[in-house]
Parts: sequence; C-alpha cells; structure tokens
Amino acid sequence: MNVIAMLRSFKWRIMLYFGVATTVIFAVGLVMIQWQITNTNIPLTEKANQQVISAKADELGGWIQKRVSELRIITEVPEITEMDRGRFQDFLREMDQSHKKDYESFALVDTEGKAWVTNDTFIDVSDRPYFEEIKKPEKDYAISDPILSHSNQEPIIVIIHKIYRDQEVVGYVNGAIYLENFSRIAKEITMYDGNAWLVDSKGQLFSPEAKPYDGGAKSPYLSPEGREIIHASIPNTRGWSLGIDFSTDLMRADTNRLLYLVFLLGGVMIVMLFVVSWVLAKSITDPIRRLQNQMALVQQGNFDVFCDLKRKDEIGLLGKRFNQMIAEIKRLSQLFRKEQKEKRQAELGILHAQIQPHFLYNTLDAIRWSIIENEKNQSVELLEVLSTYYRIGLNHGEEWVSLEKELDHIEAYLRLIQARYEDRLDYRLRYDEELLNCKVLKLTLQPLVENAVLHGFKQRKDQSFTIVVHIFKEGGELIMSIEDTGPWISENNLEKIKNNLSGKRRMDEEKGFGLYSTNRRVQLTFGEDYGLSFRRKRDKTIVEVRHPCITEETETEPLKKR
Repeated sequence: MNVIAMLRSFKWRIMLYFGVATTVIFAVGLVMIQWQITNTNIPLTEKANQQVISAKADELGGWIQKRVSELRIITEVPEITEMDRGRFQDFLREMDQSHKKDYESFALVDTEGKAWVTNDTFIDVSDRPYFEEIKKPEKDYAISDPILSHSNQEPIIVIIHKIYRDQEVVGYVNGAIYLENFSRIAKEITMYDGNAWLVDSKGQLFSPEAKPYDGGAKSPYLSPEGREIIHASIPNTRGWSLGIDFSTDLMRADTNRLLYLVFLLGGVMIVMLFVVSWVLAKSITDPIRRLQNQMALVQQGNFDVFCDLKRKDEIGLLGKRFNQMIAEIKRLSQLFRKEQKEKRQAELGILHAQIQPHFLYNTLDAIRWSIIENEKNQSVELLEVLSTYYRIGLNHGEEWVSLEKELDHIEAYLRLIQARYEDRLDYRLRYDEELLNCKVLKLTLQPLVENAVLHGFKQRKDQSFTIVVHIFKEGGELIMSIEDTGPWISENNLEKIKNNLSGKRRMDEEKGFGLYSTNRRVQLTFGEDYGLSFRRKRDKTIVEVRHPCITEETETEPLKKR
C-alpha cells in the first residue's frame, strides 16, 4: 500500500492525526518544561546556594563577633585595666588554660606595640598592620590577616582589642585564634563536588583545595573552567569572604535527570497513545469494512446478507440499522416486483379486452350486414369508427393520451356497440372542453363502459338503455363518472366487486376483471388515493374514476406515482 492510499484509509488517518497531535502537545510541553527549568528552577537553585553561603558567612562573622565580645569583657576586668604585670599575667594564663579550645594564646600589648604572650615570650607587633589599624581612634578592635604563630608556626589570626581606663587607651589585649578553628565552619560546607574556602582581603585563599578566585566578580559567576563560584563577605572581618566553587553540570544534574525522565515518559506515552489509537481505529474501521463488503453484496442484488455485529455502541447500532434497511429494501423489492407483475397483468387484461375476438367478430358482422343491405354510408362510417377505435387504442404503444382522444375512443366503442343494437342503446358524453387537453391513462373508460354494457344493457333485453359519461374537475382531480339506466347493483354484488377491487377476493374474469385491472393501473400509477369507487344515486349505481388532473402546467413534473 503506497502512502497516498494509506492516508485515504480512515484507520491510518486516525493514527496520523492522533500521533501528530500527541507529539506536538508533548513537544510543546517539553519546551515549556525546559523553559521553566532554565528560567525559574536553575535561578532558584543558584539563589538557594547563595543563601547557604551567605548564611555560613554570617555564622563565621558571628563566631568572630563572639571572640571580640570575649576580648572586650577581658579588657574590662581590673587585672587588665590596671596593667599590673603581676596580676594580668596570672589572669591571662588562667584565660589561656580555660579557652584553649578557641584561642591559641593571649597577649597584652602596651601602647608601643610591645607584647607579652601567655607562653612568656615577648614580641614586637608595632609594625603589624592590625596594630596600625587598632590605633585609629574609631577602632575598638582589629583583626589581622592570617599569620604564622611564633610558638608553633600554625596559621592563626589575631584579634586585638583596646584597653580603656578612664576613657584613655592604656594598652591592648590580643587573642590568637587558630585559623583551623575559624575555617572549620567553612569545611563543614559541602555543595555538589565543591568544598568551601576562605579568602582574606589580599586574595589569599585558605583551603587545601583552594581555587582561583575573583573577589571583585559578582556572585555567582562562572570560572574560566566552567565551574560556578559563589562567595559572600564575612561580617566583622577585614574584607574576608567565604566562597565555594562546584560543577554546574552536577548542579544541573537533578534538573537534567528530571528532563530525561519527562522525555522518557513522553516517549512511552506517545508509543502507548499510538498503540491505543491503532486499536481504537481498528475497532472502528474493521466493522465498517465488513459493512462495506456486505453493501457490495447488496449492490450485486443479494438481499440475504446479515450484519452480525454484537456491539452495543454506535457501530453496533449502525449494523442493526443496516439489517433493518436491507429487510425493508427486500420487502419493497418484493412489493415492487409484485406490483409490476400486477401492472403487466392489468395491461395485458386491457389489451385482451381491446382485441377480444367476440367484439371484433360482432363488429365486423354488423359491417357485413350493412354492406349486404347496401347501406354504404353506414358501412364506411363503421369502418372509420373501427379504425379510430384501434388507432387510439394502440396509440403507438404510448401509455398516455389526451382526454379528447380518450373520449373519441370511448365514443367509437359506443358507436360500434350502438351499430349492433341500433335504437336500443343511447349514450351521452358530458365534459368541460377546457379539460380536453388533460392527459389520462389510455383505455381508462373503455373497461367501465364495457362493464355497463355487459351487466346493465344486456340484462335490459328489449328495453332501451342509456350510458352517460360525465367528466368534470373536482379540486385538483379529474373525475370520470359512468352512469347508466340499468338496474342498480345489489348490495351483495357491490360488496363482491369492492372485494375484487381491494384484492381481498380472487377476481373473476367474467365479473369484475376489467374493473379490477383499471383500478390497479390507476393506483399503481398514482397511488392508493386514486382509482375506482361506487356510489348510489336514487335507483342507480354510479362508477367513478378518480384521476389526477394533468395539464401542461403540471406536466413539468414527471408522471409518476403520487
């Protein structure tokens, strides 16, 4: 099957539309998810990471501030403010022993920068930057950059705080803090594959995994290696910062896994929807194809097909309606064949009545006697009437004639009958000349008039007999009435005739076949509302034919059953 033929298939079109629609919806959804992750989730993750680092920096600043507060309290004790060496040395040694966890040592510094350390060493800090800074009037304390301890060469930071006595600076208290104690908080920070590090105001990094750092860059930023760097200033320090760098791929790994999961789920959904659409399309097209094959059999004239769909949905209802339709078509086909058969029988009956040998023999016999009696004019006239009778009756095989020709035909028939019975038979034709152009079924009147002659006139024996044919219009219908002066039909015989007309009783060729065949011809042509009827008028029985009034104006519609 080529592609064009496949696309013409209802099943493949359903699958194509279903597949395209679901793929487009999934693609749009995937793009929207990607956009949401890129513009919302990742910035939120970066912001959360920044908040973690800022919180840890604040924690470090708080830790420093706590040490500063401890030193401030020390500067306010009398042993320190009096600057009595004997007293402050003992006091600071006690402090040194009790705060070994946080301090490497304590020292008392005079205003000249000469310092006594709790390990009983003397050092000169006058040239140290933090000492220069603490001498500024607005400074109560200062924090050094990391330096190496004189006692054990371990990196330390020094917090120096002024000693006031009577609001005058009389000296300073130093607290040396192991950098390890300070950086321990930073080491506890782990983020993806990165470890936190500290950096001082000079850009020196204090971490075993120290990374290049641009302190002037706005956090976060990407390093040349493509790693994301986040940093935050540590309060209460001389420009110290806490930072961390980590792989952006690891940071995006969770979101990427989410995307892959969505993509995989979407792929599975598309496959499942494709399978569902295929099953759905097949459940629709298979029974339709079966109906299509059965319709092809019906098209070939086989009305014995039956759709055996057991479904209760619309397809099952379609199969049920198909069976009902086939049954109705079969019934109508049988009815049509029956009607056609009856119509042919009726037409054959009319033709048989037209050329019945007794009528022709009697007519020719009347003409022979008129010739013997030397009545040439009557002989010629009878031959002309007989010619008119058969010419109109045959009418080149046409089924329709004008009312004028139908009247000419019935008058020819009555003239031939009248020639046999001379003065005993009289007839009158009454009609509106405006109706003469109306079209009527050929030989509608002749069987009715013949019936009047056979069952009315011949029973009158030697008495005179008159037949009146009256044509008139009633509404949109043409009424052809036959009335005679014969005896009226008894109720019993009239009932038999009506039964013959309705088909309830087997028709008798001698009694009523002509009436039956005429009635069936009219009804088969125009419908059950038309045909023959009987009514009584005083002591007479009148036969009427109800026939559509077909004029040139109404002839635009085909002459069909109405």
